[in-house]
Amino acid sequence: MEAERFRPRKETLRWIERVLFVVGVLALGSYAYAWLDARWTQYQENRHLEEALAAQPQVPASETDALSSFQEEASPEPAPKLEEGELIGRIEIPNAGVSAMVLEGVGHKTLRRGVGHIPGTPLPRWEGNVGLAAHRDSFFRGLKDIRKNDIITLTTLHGRFQYRVDSTEIVLPKDTHVLEDTDKPMLTLVTCYPFYYVGSAPKRFIVKAERLEGAAAAGGM
Repeated sequence: MEAERFRPRKETLRWIERVLFVVGVLALGSYAYAWLDARWTQYQENRHLEEALAAQPQVPASETDALSSFQEEASPEPAPKLEEGELIGRIEIPNAGVSAMVLEGVGHKTLRRGVGHIPGTPLPRWEGNVGLAAHRDSFFRGLKDIRKNDIITLTTLHGRFQYRVDSTEIVLPKDTHVLEDTDKPMLTLVTCYPFYYVGSAPKRFIVKAERLEGAAAAGGM
């Protein structure tokens, strides 16, 4: 009689174990897919960038400075309208261990695959405040180690742009003033904060960097 009384409870526990096992397998599978998808996208887009750069006509070193100066003084054509997820270039911050491909937009899929260019902010070859965002637990994890005067390099099909870190700050998500346009070429990096917060982080970590003079190397148009 005692065994009969506990049998339904054992069956319930057995089913709960099975359900939890399936949920665990699905969660691991989802994580593995996201990780592989991100790595594959990074590999593919980096290859595309390198192939496109290699196919561009080489500019003699003696002409590079003059051409860069001309490009900075000339007004570029209107900014193109890019599609979500379209390749922009590669960001590298050696001192912080950051190297990732930059894609257009900040949609869920885009930020899972790379660093996103924030719509409404200019592209690197235009004047103003370029905004880039990425997750704190993936492509921008290294920002926790960034320091003033660190060099940030953006390599695009339209040139290679270098920035020097000027400052960092912690703001609330509503403080969108950090992305406001500026009268000089700037770069703003955005990620969630604290870096090791469990769940949806309540704040944002901001990196401000100023473009170095003559850092816009000649590139394809």
